[in-house]
Amino acid sequence: IKNVIDHEIFQLKSELDLLLTFNENLLHFDSSIVKKAAKTKVENFMKTLSNAIDTQTKVSKGRHCSERKRENLEAATHILNATEDIARTLASTLDVGSSTCIKLANISMTVMKKQLSDNTVSEWEAGDIKVNLPDQPNIAQEDSSVTVSFTSYNNLGSMMTSNDDFMSPVLSVNVIKTHLHKRSIQLNKPIEFLLHHKPFRKVRKRKC
Repeated sequence: IKNVIDHEIFQLKSELDLLLTFNENLLHFDSSIVKKAAKTKVENFMKTLSNAIDTQTKVSKGRHCSERKRENLEAATHILNATEDIARTLASTLDVGSSTCIKLANISMTVMKKQLSDNTVSEWEAGDIKVNLPDQPNIAQEDSSVTVSFTSYNNLGSMMTSNDDFMSPVLSVNVIKTHLHKRSIQLNKPIEFLLHHKPFRKVRKRKC
């Protein structure tokens, strides 16, 4: 599964790079066409990705060998890392005040670009997931714009554990900045999220 996913990620990144290079070389080209083309490529990638995850989940049922668990976890990590790169590419096709959205059966993604404003939040909702990220200076670009991506994977949790411990979707939230020296950003105002999960079969603590 890891090799399949890595190949799909590499192919998508190559296609998006060619698309953006084409856009840069044609100064008077309609940017909305590039935005739509990029969204279509990512959408097709995510359909293939979702099918690969579902197939792997069926194959892995009843098998808990450490090697398969490690490979599934690595594949899931690569998916989440690629999510940030994909969001960054989609963000480069957006103007301030616009967004692009992808909604599939098991994967939902929104990338939005907005102007920084006091006492406002970036809100996102997909299925049973709700997220609020307050606007704040440390997530803004030098031009005072804020670019954020929200992605949920309903079926990715099964690849991150050897049993059924994942009861809710996997949520990925990324702040897109041109100059980001660290992979994390300290928030002055905390992000709030609401996740619904399946009923627990026995009493135990909830974990994030």
